[in-house]
Amino acid sequence: MTARQHRWTIVAALALTVITVAVLAASVYWSGRAEDILKATGCTVNSEARHCLQSTGDYVDAVWQARHMVEYIAFGVLLLPAVVSGYMAGPLVARELETGTYRLAWTQSASPARWLAAKLAASAVFTVALVVLVNLVFRWSWASGPADDFPTFWNDPTIYAALPGPVPVATVLLGLAVGALTGLLIRRTLPALLTSTLLTGGVIAAFTNYRAFLWPTETLTGQALQNRAARTWSVDQGMLTSSGDKVSLADCHWEWGCVTQRGGVTDYADVHPQSHFWPLQLVETGILLALAALALLAAFRVLRSRLP
Repeated sequence: MTARQHRWTIVAALALTVITVAVLAASVYWSGRAEDILKATGCTVNSEARHCLQSTGDYVDAVWQARHMVEYIAFGVLLLPAVVSGYMAGPLVARELETGTYRLAWTQSASPARWLAAKLAASAVFTVALVVLVNLVFRWSWASGPADDFPTFWNDPTIYAALPGPVPVATVLLGLAVGALTGLLIRRTLPALLTSTLLTGGVIAAFTNYRAFLWPTETLTGQALQNRAARTWSVDQGMLTSSGDKVSLADCHWEWGCVTQRGGVTDYADVHPQSHFWPLQLVETGILLALAALALLAAFRVLRSRLP
């Protein structure tokens, strides 16, 4: 019944997925074509010859457009769990409670627990399948183009959320659990939708701001740290004193003179190298799934205690 009731939403979701895959493929084609055209002129992105100015400018414009395609898709994937959470809370749960149509399902030998479990299971299978597909295509697009001259980095919040891994799936599952709980508690479509969207969005924002602290950083010291820390996630930087204490640049309002005045003698940088991607993903996934389990347990308790 759930699939029939929401068939147009399913069609829209499938259509958006197809469009997303097409845009990601277009970004690869766009950047690759721009690179081929630039090579055909005998110029490079760093060429200073007068005859290369137009070709280089066209290349830069094309690659930035391709990069923006990738970034827009990644931003959409980042927000998807909040949208899913709102839909679960509003149209899927609260609307049936508000209109009383849930009684029809319950009189057709479906217990309240089975009614809710069916909604959650169907939504989870459908949404997770689409998310995994988009994540895999995104990984291919991200790795294949745009060209390396203007890269996007794995630790960018939007890119991190769109790369294949357990975090996107766990965040969607948390969104569904929060949506079910919110819908059962509020029992009004629009307030439940808005509340659940904001709650899940708040969780996403919290992890975006504090993700760097879920796993210990590596400390780089010495000279030329900018080159050594390339493509790493810089969490903190500053200078070490002669006794080994850290003087953070952030504590000095990003003024190096202040750092040296406080006794800094050697540069340092606390970073997450790309090898920390999976430890960060696994720790965050564990927290997300624990929160999802708590929300799910609370939802079924509310279902038993508050509904006839």
